[in-house]
Amino acid sequence: MSLKKVFLATTLALSSSLVLADNVSYDYVDLGYQDYDGADGFAFELSKSFSADFYGRLDYTNLEADNSNIDIEFLRLNLGYKMPISSSTDFIAELGYEDIDVDFLGDDDGFNARLGLRGMATRNFELGGFVSYSDVLESTDLTVEGRYHINNQFSVALEVGNDEELDEHYGVSFRYNF
Repeated sequence: MSLKKVFLATTLALSSSLVLADNVSYDYVDLGYQDYDGADGFAFELSKSFSADFYGRLDYTNLEADNSNIDIEFLRLNLGYKMPISSSTDFIAELGYEDIDVDFLGDDDGFNARLGLRGMATRNFELGGFVSYSDVLESTDLTVEGRYHINNQFSVALEVGNDEELDEHYGVSFRYNF
């Protein structure tokens, strides 16, 4: 099944009336492992809500290219808007600054944008689907995520995505909600 079909199925599931549980949290710290085609490393994310509608998100990823010692760093600082589309599903829109640094090639900065859906499919299982655009990479990324909530504070997630420039990527992350 193609990634576009998975994204479409996730979007339909999130927007359907089958979603039954509480809203998702925008106050969290997330630490994970990312594996891109040709590079892997860790990712850190911090999100904090400012009001019922707005939140901020800091995303830092550090990758090392396979078969070399080339480091690639991504830093994104976004302002996000969330709009409930059901009792447990939110539409999100983010816009922000990004800085991408590649060893010996230097760094570049610009803007990034992200649209998506986050929602609870069951009391413990969250689904997410996102489309992101990077001005620096001049590429679009489609990502889907499944997150299992162990309790109100801790969760674990698996994600899969496809970026026009960076190809497929997979990740696992652990999140603490505060």
